[in-house]
Amino acid sequence: MFRSKKELERFVEGVTVFRRPKQRLEQYPTDAHVVAAAVWDAYMRGLLDTAVDLGCGTGRFAIAAAAMGARLVVCLDVDPEALEVAKREAVSRGLLDKIDIVAGDAARPPLRGRFRVAFQNPPFGIWSGRGVDIAFLAAAASLAEVVYTIHKLPTLDYVRRVVEGWGLRLDVLDVATLNIKPVFPHHRKRLHKVEVFLGVVRKG
Repeated sequence: MFRSKKELERFVEGVTVFRRPKQRLEQYPTDAHVVAAAVWDAYMRGLLDTAVDLGCGTGRFAIAAAAMGARLVVCLDVDPEALEVAKREAVSRGLLDKIDIVAGDAARPPLRGRFRVAFQNPPFGIWSGRGVDIAFLAAAASLAEVVYTIHKLPTLDYVRRVVEGWGLRLDVLDVATLNIKPVFPHHRKRLHKVEVFLGVVRKG
């Protein structure tokens, strides 16, 4: 348990990122600042009981939630290599007793029941197919009472319309610029800057 959001952010920065990211899965590290903002907000609102990290990658959301007191966190991803990293990270921090590692497609999660909160950083759909971010969000909304989700800032109005069409509300918790280092062959710049928003989806 950490005493401030800044302490939590420093902890998240220590969680391993992808060593061999897969382009087709758009495996970019989830920014530690954004992870801390989401998990700290959920903690302050008393939501960290049962949680699910959809498309968990190396487990930054899941590990942060467990560290902040979540009773159970399901860490779900389609990539077995990412899940192995997430498991090692959880073990190294003594958190595996709180984290279930599950293989599966986050857009069609093989899960039952309801969670108090979901966290996700879905693919933006550049390489993994158009609309995959909304498919992730629909799955998260079907599983959890409250969803913390990351999307490109220019899509904000569209995502809000979709969410409202489901009878839910989208609030923007944070706006950030992600500095993505060159990890794939098509990356030509030293840093790719991507503006994103961290949204909170819940009943109105």
